[in-house]
Amino acid sequence: MDIVRIDGKTLTSDDLVGWLKLSGRFSHVVQDIIKEKLAATAARKHGLTASPDELQNRADQHRRALGLHRAKEANEFLDDASLSLEQYEAFLEDALLAEKMRADICSEAAIEEYFSLHAPQFDAVELSHLVVTGEGKAREIVSLLGEDPDSFDEIAAEHSTAESASDGGRVGKVMRGALNPTLEAKLFNASVGEVLGPFDADSENTFEIFSVTAKYDAVLDDTTRDAVSNLLYNEWLETAARDFKVEV
Repeated sequence: MDIVRIDGKTLTSDDLVGWLKLSGRFSHVVQDIIKEKLAATAARKHGLTASPDELQNRADQHRRALGLHRAKEANEFLDDASLSLEQYEAFLEDALLAEKMRADICSEAAIEEYFSLHAPQFDAVELSHLVVTGEGKAREIVSLLGEDPDSFDEIAAEHSTAESASDGGRVGKVMRGALNPTLEAKLFNASVGEVLGPFDADSENTFEIFSVTAKYDAVLDDTTRDAVSNLLYNEWLETAARDFKVEV
Protein backbone atom coordinates (compact mmCIF):
# COMPACT_ATOMS: atom_id res chain seq x y z
CA MET A 1 0.00 0.00 0.00
CA ASP A 2 1.31 3.46 -0.93
CA ILE A 3 1.48 5.86 2.01
CA VAL A 4 2.96 9.04 0.58
CA ARG A 5 4.87 10.40 -2.41
CA ILE A 6 7.82 12.73 -1.87
CA ASP A 7 9.46 14.33 -4.90
CA GLY A 8 8.08 11.55 -7.07
CA LYS A 9 9.26 8.75 -4.79
CA THR A 10 6.62 6.54 -3.20
CA LEU A 11 6.77 5.34 0.40
CA THR A 12 4.93 2.03 0.74
CA SER A 13 3.71 0.19 3.82
CA ASP A 14 6.66 -2.20 3.38
CA ASP A 15 9.01 0.79 3.37
CA LEU A 16 7.37 2.01 6.57
CA VAL A 17 7.89 -1.35 8.29
CA GLY A 18 11.52 -1.35 7.19
CA TRP A 19 12.01 2.19 8.50
CA LEU A 20 10.43 1.29 11.84
CA LYS A 21 12.75 -1.70 12.18
CA LEU A 22 15.87 0.27 11.26
CA SER A 23 14.96 3.10 13.64
CA GLY A 24 14.40 0.66 16.50
CA ARG A 25 10.72 1.56 16.87
CA PHE A 26 9.19 -1.55 15.33
CA SER A 27 9.47 -3.71 18.45
CA HIS A 28 7.74 -1.03 20.56
CA VAL A 29 4.82 -0.85 18.14
CA VAL A 30 4.55 -4.64 18.06
CA GLN A 31 4.68 -4.86 21.85
CA ASP A 32 1.85 -2.32 22.17
CA ILE A 33 -0.28 -4.35 19.75
CA ILE A 34 0.51 -7.61 21.56
CA LYS A 35 -0.44 -6.12 24.93
CA GLU A 36 -3.80 -4.90 23.65
CA LYS A 37 -4.56 -8.17 21.85
CA LEU A 38 -3.63 -10.22 24.92
CA ALA A 39 -5.87 -8.17 27.17
CA ALA A 40 -8.76 -8.23 24.69
CA THR A 41 -8.44 -12.01 24.26
CA ALA A 42 -8.41 -12.53 28.02
CA ALA A 43 -11.40 -10.21 28.42
CA ARG A 44 -13.45 -12.33 26.01
CA LYS A 45 -12.46 -15.50 27.86
CA HIS A 46 -13.65 -13.83 31.08
CA GLY A 47 -16.99 -12.98 29.52
CA LEU A 48 -16.40 -9.24 29.23
CA THR A 49 -18.18 -7.49 26.38
CA ALA A 50 -18.50 -4.07 24.78
CA SER A 51 -22.07 -2.89 24.34
CA PRO A 52 -23.26 -1.15 21.14
CA ASP A 53 -23.53 2.13 23.07
CA GLU A 54 -19.96 1.78 24.37
CA LEU A 55 -18.69 1.07 20.87
CA GLN A 56 -20.57 4.04 19.45
CA ASN A 57 -19.24 6.36 22.16
CA ARG A 58 -15.69 5.14 21.54
CA ALA A 59 -16.11 5.61 17.79
CA ASP A 60 -17.34 9.16 18.35
CA GLN A 61 -14.39 9.92 20.62
CA HIS A 62 -11.93 8.42 18.16
CA ARG A 63 -13.33 10.33 15.20
CA ARG A 64 -13.27 13.61 17.13
CA ALA A 65 -9.64 12.98 18.10
CA LEU A 66 -8.81 12.53 14.41
CA GLY A 67 -10.82 15.57 13.38
CA LEU A 68 -13.40 13.48 11.49
CA HIS A 69 -16.62 15.32 12.25
CA ARG A 70 -18.82 13.92 9.48
CA ALA A 71 -19.61 10.38 8.36
CA LYS A 72 -18.24 11.17 4.90
CA GLU A 73 -14.88 12.19 6.40
CA ALA A 74 -14.73 8.99 8.47
CA ASN A 75 -15.49 6.84 5.42
CA GLU A 76 -12.83 8.64 3.38
CA PHE A 77 -10.34 8.09 6.21
CA LEU A 78 -11.00 4.34 6.17
CA ASP A 79 -10.80 4.20 2.38
CA ASP A 80 -7.47 6.03 2.38
CA ALA A 81 -6.16 3.58 4.98
CA SER A 82 -7.49 0.59 3.01
CA LEU A 83 -9.47 -0.48 6.07
CA SER A 84 -12.97 -1.88 6.20
CA LEU A 85 -15.68 -0.85 8.64
CA GLU A 86 -15.40 -4.32 10.20
CA GLN A 87 -11.69 -3.79 10.85
CA TYR A 88 -12.39 -0.41 12.40
CA GLU A 89 -15.07 -1.85 14.70
CA ALA A 90 -12.74 -4.69 15.71
CA PHE A 91 -10.05 -2.13 16.56
CA LEU A 92 -12.46 -0.20 18.78
CA GLU A 93 -13.77 -3.35 20.46
CA ASP A 94 -10.26 -4.62 21.24
CA ALA A 95 -9.34 -1.28 22.79
CA LEU A 96 -12.47 -1.24 24.96
CA LEU A 97 -12.06 -4.84 26.10
CA ALA A 98 -8.38 -4.31 26.89
CA GLU A 99 -9.31 -1.35 29.09
CA LYS A 100 -11.96 -3.39 30.89
CA MET A 101 -9.52 -6.24 31.47
CA ARG A 102 -6.94 -3.86 32.89
CA ALA A 103 -9.58 -2.30 35.16
CA ASP A 104 -10.36 -5.78 36.53
CA ILE A 105 -6.69 -6.63 37.05
CA CYS A 106 -5.83 -3.27 38.59
CA SER A 107 -8.87 -2.83 40.80
CA GLU A 108 -8.63 -0.63 43.87
CA ALA A 109 -8.69 -3.75 46.06
CA ALA A 110 -5.81 -5.31 44.10
CA ILE A 111 -3.79 -2.09 44.29
CA GLU A 112 -4.33 -1.75 48.05
CA GLU A 113 -3.39 -5.39 48.66
CA TYR A 114 -0.20 -5.12 46.60
CA PHE A 115 0.77 -1.90 48.35
CA SER A 116 0.19 -3.37 51.80
CA LEU A 117 2.54 -6.26 50.97
CA HIS A 118 5.22 -4.20 49.21
CA ALA A 119 5.01 -0.74 50.79
CA PRO A 120 8.80 -0.31 51.32
CA GLN A 121 9.22 -0.72 47.57
CA PHE A 122 7.56 2.69 47.18
CA ASP A 123 9.66 4.61 49.70
CA ALA A 124 11.48 7.60 48.24
CA VAL A 125 14.43 9.84 48.98
CA GLU A 126 15.07 13.39 47.88
CA LEU A 127 18.57 13.87 46.54
CA SER A 128 21.07 16.45 45.46
CA HIS A 129 24.24 15.48 43.64
CA LEU A 130 27.34 16.88 42.03
CA VAL A 131 29.72 15.47 39.45
CA VAL A 132 33.40 16.40 39.19
CA THR A 133 36.43 15.25 37.24
CA GLY A 134 39.24 13.60 39.18
CA GLU A 135 39.13 11.52 42.34
CA GLY A 136 41.37 13.93 44.21
CA LYS A 137 39.01 16.84 43.64
CA ALA A 138 36.03 14.65 44.56
CA ARG A 139 37.59 13.65 47.88
CA GLU A 140 38.52 17.25 48.61
CA ILE A 141 34.88 18.28 48.11
CA VAL A 142 33.66 15.43 50.33
CA SER A 143 36.02 16.71 53.04
CA LEU A 144 34.66 20.25 52.67
CA LEU A 145 31.09 18.98 52.86
CA GLY A 146 31.94 16.96 55.95
CA GLU A 147 32.80 20.23 57.67
CA ASP A 148 29.82 22.13 56.23
CA PRO A 149 27.06 19.89 54.77
CA ASP A 150 24.79 22.92 54.28
CA SER A 151 27.15 24.25 51.61
CA PHE A 152 26.23 21.45 49.17
CA ASP A 153 24.08 23.69 46.95
CA GLU A 154 26.80 26.33 46.72
CA ILE A 155 29.58 23.83 46.01
CA ALA A 156 27.48 22.02 43.41
CA ALA A 157 26.70 25.29 41.64
CA GLU A 158 30.39 26.19 41.56
CA HIS A 159 32.06 22.85 40.79
CA SER A 160 29.57 20.32 39.38
CA THR A 161 29.63 19.48 35.67
CA ALA A 162 26.11 18.01 35.82
CA GLU A 163 23.14 19.87 34.34
CA SER A 164 21.68 20.16 37.84
CA ALA A 165 24.52 22.49 38.87
CA SER A 166 22.43 25.52 37.93
CA ASP A 167 19.88 24.37 40.53
CA GLY A 168 22.38 23.66 43.28
CA GLY A 169 22.62 19.99 42.32
CA ARG A 170 19.00 19.23 43.13
CA VAL A 171 17.77 15.93 41.67
CA GLY A 172 14.42 15.75 43.46
CA LYS A 173 12.46 12.76 44.69
CA VAL A 174 13.73 9.33 43.62
CA MET A 175 11.85 6.07 44.18
CA ARG A 176 13.32 2.63 44.66
CA GLY A 177 14.27 0.88 41.44
CA ALA A 178 15.47 4.02 39.69
CA LEU A 179 19.14 3.63 40.67
CA ASN A 180 21.91 1.07 40.63
CA PRO A 181 20.96 -1.42 43.41
CA THR A 182 24.23 -0.98 45.32
CA LEU A 183 24.03 2.82 45.23
CA GLU A 184 20.31 2.71 45.99
CA ALA A 185 20.87 0.67 49.15
CA LYS A 186 23.42 3.18 50.45
CA LEU A 187 21.25 6.21 49.71
CA PHE A 188 18.07 4.75 51.19
CA ASN A 189 19.93 3.66 54.34
CA ALA A 190 21.54 7.08 54.80
CA SER A 191 20.32 9.73 57.22
CA VAL A 192 18.83 13.03 56.11
CA GLY A 193 21.65 15.54 55.61
CA GLU A 194 24.26 12.81 55.10
CA VAL A 195 26.79 13.22 52.28
CA LEU A 196 27.81 10.08 50.42
CA GLY A 197 30.59 9.47 47.93
CA PRO A 198 32.55 9.83 45.88
CA PHE A 199 31.20 7.13 43.55
CA ASP A 200 32.40 6.35 40.05
CA ALA A 201 30.18 8.20 37.57
CA ASP A 202 29.30 7.17 34.03
CA SER A 203 32.24 8.88 32.31
CA GLU A 204 35.90 7.97 32.81
CA ASN A 205 37.61 9.74 35.72
CA THR A 206 34.38 11.41 36.83
CA PHE A 207 32.97 11.04 40.31
CA GLU A 208 29.57 11.66 41.86
CA ILE A 209 28.71 12.88 45.35
CA PHE A 210 25.22 12.74 46.86
CA SER A 211 23.37 14.48 49.65
CA VAL A 212 20.16 12.99 51.06
CA THR A 213 17.92 16.00 51.69
CA ALA A 214 14.69 14.20 52.69
CA LYS A 215 13.20 10.73 53.10
CA TYR A 216 9.60 9.75 52.44
CA ASP A 217 7.79 6.66 53.67
CA ALA A 218 5.50 5.11 51.09
CA VAL A 219 2.03 6.64 50.79
CA LEU A 220 -0.71 5.30 48.54
CA ASP A 221 -1.26 8.54 46.64
CA ASP A 222 -2.17 8.94 42.96
CA THR A 223 1.45 8.59 41.82
CA THR A 224 1.93 5.39 43.79
CA ARG A 225 -1.42 4.04 42.59
CA ASP A 226 -0.28 4.51 39.00
CA ALA A 227 3.02 2.78 39.74
CA VAL A 228 1.28 -0.18 41.43
CA SER A 229 -1.24 -0.40 38.60
CA ASN A 230 1.56 -0.59 36.04
CA LEU A 231 3.35 -3.28 38.04
CA LEU A 232 0.21 -5.38 38.40
CA TYR A 233 -0.63 -5.07 34.72
CA ASN A 234 2.89 -5.86 33.52
CA GLU A 235 3.06 -8.91 35.79
CA TRP A 236 -0.28 -10.07 34.42
CA LEU A 237 0.90 -9.52 30.82
CA GLU A 238 3.96 -11.71 31.41
CA THR A 239 1.74 -14.53 32.67
CA ALA A 240 -0.82 -14.04 29.90
CA ALA A 241 1.91 -14.16 27.24
CA ARG A 242 2.86 -17.63 28.48
CA ASP A 243 -0.72 -18.83 28.86
CA PHE A 244 -1.70 -17.72 25.34
CA LYS A 245 1.60 -18.86 23.79
CA VAL A 246 2.59 -15.62 22.12
CA GLU A 247 5.18 -16.18 19.39
CA VAL A 248 6.92 -13.24 17.70
